[in-house]
Amino acid sequence: MIFQRVLSIYLFLPSALSSIHSTHDDTSIDCDSLPSQSDFFSSQQLDMVCHHRKMWMEEREARVSIEMGEKPTRKQAAYLKAIEKCTRENCVRDGVRRPKRAARKTIRREVRMMNKEERRAVFEAMNVLKDTEVDNITAWDLHTLVHYPDSAPGAHWGPAFLPWHREFLRQFEIALQKERPMAFLPYWDSTLDQGLPRPADSVLWSDELLGNGNGYVKTGPFKDWETNVLMPLSEVPVKRLYRSTGGRPNDRLLSPRDIQWVESRANYSDLTFCHDKTFESMHGLSHVWVGGFMFVIRVSPNDPSFYMHHAFVDYLWERFRQKQQSRDQRENEYAKKTCSKLQELDAQMKPFGITNRDGLSNRYTDEWYEYEPIRHCSSDRPTCDSTYLFCDEKEWVCRSKVVLGGNCTGFEGSAICYKSTCIKGSCRLPPRVELAKRLQKNPSTSEEESTRQSASRLARGVVWTKTLLIDEDGMGIRDSLASVTVDYGDGSKTTVYMNHTLEYPELPGMVYVPLPKVHGDDRLNISVTARDAYGRYCQPQCYNSTVERHHVCEGILTLSPSLAHSSPLSFTHDPSSRRFLDADLSVHPRLISVTPPYLVFACSRKMITSGMIWSIANSEKPPRNSEEEVFIRVALSRNDMDDLEVESSSLSGLHSWRSPVAAATSPVDPSILFVRVPNPELHPEGVSARVSFLHHGSRVGCIVKCTNEDGWSEECDGIVSLHQDPIRSAESTFSSDFSVLPLLGWKMQFHPSTWTHRVPYLSFTC
Repeated sequence: MIFQRVLSIYLFLPSALSSIHSTHDDTSIDCDSLPSQSDFFSSQQLDMVCHHRKMWMEEREARVSIEMGEKPTRKQAAYLKAIEKCTRENCVRDGVRRPKRAARKTIRREVRMMNKEERRAVFEAMNVLKDTEVDNITAWDLHTLVHYPDSAPGAHWGPAFLPWHREFLRQFEIALQKERPMAFLPYWDSTLDQGLPRPADSVLWSDELLGNGNGYVKTGPFKDWETNVLMPLSEVPVKRLYRSTGGRPNDRLLSPRDIQWVESRANYSDLTFCHDKTFESMHGLSHVWVGGFMFVIRVSPNDPSFYMHHAFVDYLWERFRQKQQSRDQRENEYAKKTCSKLQELDAQMKPFGITNRDGLSNRYTDEWYEYEPIRHCSSDRPTCDSTYLFCDEKEWVCRSKVVLGGNCTGFEGSAICYKSTCIKGSCRLPPRVELAKRLQKNPSTSEEESTRQSASRLARGVVWTKTLLIDEDGMGIRDSLASVTVDYGDGSKTTVYMNHTLEYPELPGMVYVPLPKVHGDDRLNISVTARDAYGRYCQPQCYNSTVERHHVCEGILTLSPSLAHSSPLSFTHDPSSRRFLDADLSVHPRLISVTPPYLVFACSRKMITSGMIWSIANSEKPPRNSEEEVFIRVALSRNDMDDLEVESSSLSGLHSWRSPVAAATSPVDPSILFVRVPNPELHPEGVSARVSFLHHGSRVGCIVKCTNEDGWSEECDGIVSLHQDPIRSAESTFSSDFSVLPLLGWKMQFHPSTWTHRVPYLSFTC
């Protein structure tokens, strides 16, 4: 009978929940007026908590679980029912895959305390749930659906918060154990990270444990996980596991002071939202700290860190129960203020077939599981029990180690760095090892070798584009060990390193990326990834031309001669021209601008905004030109006259220059000549020069036209004026840099099909 009741609950969820909307009597409660320990939070943090509560209420009323399906199928409901039934029976699966009762309690350990075999069992079980489909929805996503506000209307913002999640976690743990009997639900003690110089540098967010925390999860056991829904609040569609650990200034993790507060409460009601919103707020701000899918409560179970964080919250509740309550109080003491009928003691714990009172049962930790505490170090035993932890001898506590490249300021001389050493506030390899790595990737040859390698693999030829690697401070990375890897999709890859001296308009942190040359109707998809000098993942961002901003992307470039089928990135086949990609050379030298590349990489634990990316480009200015002369462009249309010469002479009579036309002709455009005139930067009053042509020493009568800023041409006398002030300069484009001359007048920003060219001020027909 109970079996059928549970099945029907899941089978008609969420459509049947419309009948209980009348019990949602908590929407009128003013969150701001509820009490809290204000010295634990800033006003911005409390505002964020209330905002998340409002979001949960709105999503509950909107029945948002429909985005994952109108309602669970019979097979999906049967899966969830079987898990709940097995929870009550404490069963797992043995070697011949038959249900059986567990012989002993599960021991839940801190994630960094697991041994290698336990990590393998837990991570494999999680991946099995992610890969196992139940009528086109993965088992993992079904558990996520259970956490939706219209599926679990009483899961948050009231006294049922703790018992509801206790049951939810236990069902999830049973699901893990049905796949790998050795598995258990580890907890994440975030106080181990909270005292670090930069908690996001914790070894927890590394390849060996939970994977990277800065952007798309591309490392570790959960790399490239797809999600069943889009990440809420994102400006771009994100449907893969994503994080932004510690990326916002108001983020916070649980602290030892928080723990002391929880354990010292006198009554259960002190931990419940309607009496005191402190504990649930502490929990919620750790969600915010992880960011990404964890930022929005509804979809937070998409991230495995959700279950580990909530296991720690459950552990803290259990510590309160053991310290402050008798066995009878643990099962019967509740809150008087419930905020909602859904939160009342004997209300059904939707969508489960039990009540909120059942979630207070001693059976959970008497029979089913218990928590193994962290043993902290002491002066008598100055070690920690995990290779991922170190002893902070200043306070005699164990803390998480920090990844290579992480911040270790204040911990020099300690074992804070994982597989590295704290040197001048940064976790680095020993100098001899780092030197060997740099010699192995010789900066003087590695790019040339990579270019030859890509050219040999790609018979179609090579074109070049730029990318940019940005560090924690929003500055371009300059370390030669930082690298970019291009996956061409045919089994071949190329890795290039930052190995050249920058020259304007190259931006700090820039790397040239070799791509295959495209022809005709070609349309190629190419994956580009980047790592900083310490081997850490860098999150790509791509330029969105519609909103004119860089947004998070997956680093996939589509390359085609046609902009309609291509990413709007600039590229060139000419190595001598690649330096000027993304530059506007069609304007006065003082107005030359450089745009960031289409694809940039944020090698940062902090949030890198589009404004920060563009500030790098905007801060770079062309160097002042101190040469005596500059070149201007002159357009010439002529009959076949041999020995034609071009001459320029300043109106002041202090400068004169003459050259054979053949010697002055552009190597890429035979109709363009480069003519020398005095440099206006050295003449504050400006310079004016007359350009003319001679044949065997005699001046040639030519039709001369001058093209104004607005593009209008009219006949003129061949005199050109140049000035430091762009407004007072008739000719805008001039330079003394020989390498830029063939590109003067070009605006080489975005896709080559959109590049524009500015005609010279002077045009002669002779």
